[in-house]
Amino acid sequence: MAKRFLLGVDDSQETFEALEKLGGLFLKTEAHFHLFHAVTESHLPAPPPTSSETTDWQEVQKRRAQQILDKGVSSLLQMGYKRSRISTETRLQSVNAAQDILNAGKSEEIIAIVLARKQQSGVKRLLPDTTAANIYQYADVQPVWAIGNYPLKPPHVLAAVDESDYADRIATHLAETLGQLPDVRITFLNVMPAKPPAYWDDGHILDKEERGERKGVVKKWQWTYEEMMGGIFAKARGVLTKSGVAEERISTKMQTRRSGPARDILAEVSRGGYNIVALGRRGAGDSQVDPGSRASKIIRSARGCTIMLVN
Repeated sequence: MAKRFLLGVDDSQETFEALEKLGGLFLKTEAHFHLFHAVTESHLPAPPPTSSETTDWQEVQKRRAQQILDKGVSSLLQMGYKRSRISTETRLQSVNAAQDILNAGKSEEIIAIVLARKQQSGVKRLLPDTTAANIYQYADVQPVWAIGNYPLKPPHVLAAVDESDYADRIATHLAETLGQLPDVRITFLNVMPAKPPAYWDDGHILDKEERGERKGVVKKWQWTYEEMMGGIFAKARGVLTKSGVAEERISTKMQTRRSGPARDILAEVSRGGYNIVALGRRGAGDSQVDPGSRASKIIRSARGCTIMLVN
């Protein structure tokens, strides 16, 4: 079954720029696109007072929605896509656009829900796109991609992983979506958690002999953690090479925590020039993509990058 990306579209410039980037990335693959447009009640003009005019009003909304979808289809056709690789869907009088997109994304054919990242500046950065924020928080089936304003070609991915099972899920998703792209580069990054405070503080000041003993315990903990992550890295690497990614295009990094997981990941994004950041919806210790979670912080702060949020 060909992989199909569900792209939530509106009439914004960011949407069509995202479609152009995504289409350009997968043109030489078998990827399909499903363009979904929801007309929410809050965005509709007040309906006419008479029933005879209501039909005309609804037709206006249908035509407007179709114009937006036709523009997206035309963009893909101009890139060289066949019409058979493109489908469209409109939801009129939507009460909850995010929920409609999530429901459409539950189809087994959909490999990812794709949105455009709408970059804000100043105070507006504190007021996120409500539809997008709800999709990030409540998507529990398919991964969500938020396309940034950086080019997607060639794809240079930073996959942030920890000891949770998201490492395997992220590797699988990258293999399914980017594995056939010959110029993809993928780096797995692990930010090692802080050493447990109990190793240094058990209710009294440690003497010299006790400190020496604890150093040995800490070294053993660190060695055990690095060995565990080595196994996780090896499994992820195997998933990617099996999908066709060349061994030399996969790398791994481990670093100790400095400023916190989200800030450390963002610092690596800046240093490494990545254009895609892949991460799990929940890191170790997170319950969901809420305002204080690692994923939420990265979504808000990773300027320009495309974010892959994997379930």
